[in-house]
Amino acid sequence: MRAARAYAGAYDWSDQAAIEACISVTNAHTVQMAALARLCDTLGVTRTVGRHALLRILYFSPERRLTQVEVASEMQVTSANITFLVDGLEKAQLVRRVPSQTDRRTVYVELTEAGQLLTERLVPSMARFMARLTDGFSDVEKHQLSDLLDRLRRNAAAFELHSLD
Repeated sequence: MRAARAYAGAYDWSDQAAIEACISVTNAHTVQMAALARLCDTLGVTRTVGRHALLRILYFSPERRLTQVEVASEMQVTSANITFLVDGLEKAQLVRRVPSQTDRRTVYVELTEAGQLLTERLVPSMARFMARLTDGFSDVEKHQLSDLLDRLRRNAAAFELHSLD
């Protein structure tokens, strides 16, 4: 890879293999997101990964509803992020907020009928999409890829700018 060789030529201390790996992950992500956008366009779905994740989580949950706190925990994002996603999905009439009848502090997010119909098309399409992206990979390779990317995710989450010094 030319960029990694350029780094290695400019900085003898650089890790060319690490640079190649990180650039490959970025390139793969870019192409994957473009393919996902094409799929979502064919389904008539807004193309945000967060919206899809929230719809999927509700689809697979008992009663097709969870509290906003449960959704935030499952998605590993802030409650502000969930509020933003739910606002958009509620505006699109795919989910609704339902206050708990027993605890005024608790609000459920549940699929509407339109949300249910959409997820019945979206969720299986996404499963086929993900399988297609890993065509030719053995199960062992798929697990390895998941493990490696999870380690990369953890390293990125723990990254602090002062660690470059």
